[in-house]
Amino acid sequence: AERPELVTWKYTLMRPGKELLILNRNKLFRLLSALAFFSGCISTADHTLFLYYAEENFGFNEKDIAILFLIIGLMGIFVQAVILKPLNSLIGERRVIVVAFLVGALHNVMYGVATTKRTIFVSATIASLTGMSFPTISAIKSNNVDELEQGRIQGALYSLSSLASAVGPMMLRYVYHKTKNGSGFGKGSMFIFGAGLYLIATVCAWMLPEDKANSNHRRNATKRNSSMNYGATYDMNV
Repeated sequence: AERPELVTWKYTLMRPGKELLILNRNKLFRLLSALAFFSGCISTADHTLFLYYAEENFGFNEKDIAILFLIIGLMGIFVQAVILKPLNSLIGERRVIVVAFLVGALHNVMYGVATTKRTIFVSATIASLTGMSFPTISAIKSNNVDELEQGRIQGALYSLSSLASAVGPMMLRYVYHKTKNGSGFGKGSMFIFGAGLYLIATVCAWMLPEDKANSNHRRNATKRNSSMNYGATYDMNV
């Protein structure tokens, strides 16, 4: 028989992997996990590398950086507080993610081909819309698990996002080192690569089953079922 200490160590080492298996439960969870990975991968790489890119290639000074952070902060608050909920009610979670990733592809392309500071500021302004993706992905997963599994699914999702946050900057840095001497789109090629990943994520988002991804769809289905049940009960009583 194995010693208790060895069993404890094996359980401790294997537990994270077992907890992450929830992400492989079904097609919906696998797609959402891919979306969370792409989202964390590219957004973290953008945040990590963009400032160095802007300073080196566009001569950003302290004032420019302060303005950039002010724009990003204010737009982030505006998107989360004003835009996200009405947009979600209007088009549903699946399309919110699609919009967020399409905007992500657009602003990465703009970073990659930018030749002026103005283009950089405009790109940073619309980039805040990509921040709608991760909370929406988290909401969809929460809506599709039992109450007892809420902590487990959110923990697994954030673990995957943390892994993506480590992988993303390395991927874009590799592309940068391969293209900084003029090949491809030059130094901006890493952002074009990021845009390509966002487009792949957009396709994955479009593949999400609407009946499980959109809370509006589920609420409407529940209302229809309730109405039918009420009608059937009424007919029986009559």
